[in-house]
Amino acid sequence: MTIGFSKDIAPLFRPKDIAAMKGVHTSIDLSSYDDVCKWSAQILKQLQRGSMPCDGAWPEAHVQLFAQWIANGQ
Repeated sequence: MTIGFSKDIAPLFRPKDIAAMKGVHTSIDLSSYDDVCKWSAQILKQLQRGSMPCDGAWPEAHVQLFAQWIANGQ
């Protein structure tokens, strides 16, 4: 299965997640393919810990989809 950023990954990041990451403490744009690729290992680590997004962990299926997207070479 081919996992695409626009089709599969970008929709996982809600507008409030994108806004939070563009906030004062960070300038990561979760709507940007380049930024998500650049920070993918760190994003995955936070997703696996359940500390991202800040209002509750993603379902395991979403975390696994993101991990598989990375493993497939983004």
